[in-house]
Amino acid sequence: MLLLFYCGLVFTTYGQTESDLGKNNLTYDYSFYQGERAAGGEILSQGFVLGFSRYLTKKVYGDITLGFMNFEGRNSQFFLDPEEMSFLNMRILTIGGGYDIFQSREFILSGELAYLRQSNEMLLVNEPNYRETGISIDSSARLRLKSRFFITENLQGLISYSHGFGLSRYKSDWLSLGIGYSF
Repeated sequence: MLLLFYCGLVFTTYGQTESDLGKNNLTYDYSFYQGERAAGGEILSQGFVLGFSRYLTKKVYGDITLGFMNFEGRNSQFFLDPEEMSFLNMRILTIGGGYDIFQSREFILSGELAYLRQSNEMLLVNEPNYRETGISIDSSARLRLKSRFFITENLQGLISYSHGFGLSRYKSDWLSLGIGYSF
């Protein structure tokens, strides 16, 4: 599915000039994540997120991000102790699109809607004589409000707030700070 989205993004913009569709953007965010598990428990996490977006029209763009975070779970028997997990124990993938609500030469305010997939290390089975740990995967939708402040013509500072809707396991809120580069 990821490959199909990427191929579609490339082919729909192939042959168009920069004036037709704006610019490509690479981003690096440091994100703070707070989530609640539907069956009980809380997650606090922080880490980095790498992103790529490409404008399809003057204000509409496709976006994909990949994040690596260190999470700690609390108030649930299914969360592991820190010594049982690797350091970057949570992975995030988003695929979606955005719309620039406001554009100026120095500032862009955007709204994004994306598919959110997150995975983290958890206790999967806990029986008296058997204990199994592994990767728990959750899928949801994420809504993001992102602001970009241009430092130079191509370099930007980024601030964003996101909300994951918790359609299956995790409801989440994110605060991200980062930098971006347009080309």
